[in-house]
Amino acid sequence: MGKTRHQRAGRPHVGIGKPPKPGQPPAPGRLPTAGNAFPEAFLRGRRSLRLVFLAGLTFLTLLPFAGKAFHIDDPLFVWAAKNIASKPLNPYGFDVNWYGIPMRMSDVTKNPPLTSYYIAGFARVFGWAERPLHLAFLIPAIVVIIGTYLLAERLCSRPLLATLCTLFTPVFLVSSSDIMSDTLMLALWVSAVYLWITGLKKGSAVRLLLSGLLVALSAVAKYFGMALIPRLFLYTLLERRRLTWTAVYLLLPVVILAAYQWATHALYGRGLLLDAASYATDRPPQWWKSFDQKFLIGLAFTGGCLGAVCVFTLWTWRRWALAAGAAVAVTIALTIAATGSIGDRTFRSGEGNLWATAGLFGVFAVGGLGVVGLSIAEIWRRRDAESWLLSLWVVGTFVFAAVVNWTTNGRSILPMIPAGAILIMRRLELRGGRGPTAAQTGAIGVAAVVVALGVAWADFAYANSARVAAERINSKYGGGTAHLWFEGHWGFQYYMEALGGKAIDVQKTRAMTGDFLVVPDNNTNVYAPPKESASLVETLEVPSSRWIATMRRDLGAGFYADEWGPLPFVVGKVPPERYQIFRVLMSGGQ
Repeated sequence: MGKTRHQRAGRPHVGIGKPPKPGQPPAPGRLPTAGNAFPEAFLRGRRSLRLVFLAGLTFLTLLPFAGKAFHIDDPLFVWAAKNIASKPLNPYGFDVNWYGIPMRMSDVTKNPPLTSYYIAGFARVFGWAERPLHLAFLIPAIVVIIGTYLLAERLCSRPLLATLCTLFTPVFLVSSSDIMSDTLMLALWVSAVYLWITGLKKGSAVRLLLSGLLVALSAVAKYFGMALIPRLFLYTLLERRRLTWTAVYLLLPVVILAAYQWATHALYGRGLLLDAASYATDRPPQWWKSFDQKFLIGLAFTGGCLGAVCVFTLWTWRRWALAAGAAVAVTIALTIAATGSIGDRTFRSGEGNLWATAGLFGVFAVGGLGVVGLSIAEIWRRRDAESWLLSLWVVGTFVFAAVVNWTTNGRSILPMIPAGAILIMRRLELRGGRGPTAAQTGAIGVAAVVVALGVAWADFAYANSARVAAERINSKYGGGTAHLWFEGHWGFQYYMEALGGKAIDVQKTRAMTGDFLVVPDNNTNVYAPPKESASLVETLEVPSSRWIATMRRDLGAGFYADEWGPLPFVVGKVPPERYQIFRVLMSGGQ
């Protein structure tokens, strides 16, 4: 009998053929049946329409955030892009005051320049305003979702549900509404994995070559992209069961990264690739003493960032495991609430939110434990090349984000989402008809959408509050004979400087009597001036999100850096952002 059209095209034979034997999971690519078919029955058999639907849904979901103010590290990427527009071969050849003193940009940034080149190319046509640049980053977000679907279609029987679980996670929506390197890196990563897997299956040298190029581009979008090289090498070894010539294509990203190291060393006196690796793994002596708390915080970030993936993971647990997980969550929550700390780190949570936040930490930590455990169990149960690839994708990302990297943050958790979503669908396959029903799947999905959009909107409001504050402060205190100085960085610095404010240089600034100094409460590198040198004129309050916070030290929320808090976000009463405006009393002092 001749091959079918699907077999000739190298695609899985979806929904056609003999059903699996009782007790066996459906083959990857086969649609589930009966009550477990939701939402896979949507546009059944119409692959192109599903892809259009997913692209449109991603666009419509992220479009409301297109007006988001530049936020956290966004200004670094924008400033580098503006420098590239005039000096394309020297992306970091300028100085920036990011830590309270002017420094070379090559010393400040720990990200490669591809994202800034992308911004510069887009801005050359559409301008440098927030909205067109955010619209530019909808493209990689859509590529992530489409790539996840194509990959899931080959590796599990519920590709649509896996893709929706990827889209509606807090970390994906927040990261995709910024203009930093994370979503672009993940788009190139997922595309490289898909092309490598299909290239091996089809014996296509073109796909393997393109995959190697995308791995290199992923790494020069964000250095973590180079982690794909050993993963794809091991996958190839397990898939072919021997070392073959196809692994040669993985030398392409190695050569490109070596060239990048050499070029940046020639430009800046040291190679930025190894410099970033040194910075990421920088630890004080005996850092291993805090391993337990870093591991616990990493679990909490994983559970909070992955949303529905964690819920579906817990669904696969047996009753005794659920009871044990609940006991662990309660124990963690009670310990944090009673001691107010995690290890040697004080857990601060004001405004009456301590118990709620401690409870959230316990739930998130157990959810994260479920995802990591799921990845390890996948290798134990299946032990095939795909299982190793997906499991190392998740576990490797977790180890880097929670243990190796200098800080745990949502941006470092982001790369594991597609693999985690596919893994949980593969686990549900093993459970056969014991998975969630259509109604239960729908309820989990609705809850995931609400939480993900709520967290994304909270970060949107937080980012915009800095822009509003800069505009109000400059309209009232700027433009006169007195200078307007400010502390703090991130998006607040971008807008203050754009309106004429000057960042404090802690080594050289000598403010004059009558000058104004702005000190934001919820920002980085801020120091209150001595009482004898400045008097408080006003405390400006700017509303942010009221019930969810992504970056509040006093509430324990640290989406972008766990030094701010051990959770990616918290739920509870959130106070407004506060900015203190001082009048300088003595010339020559800050």
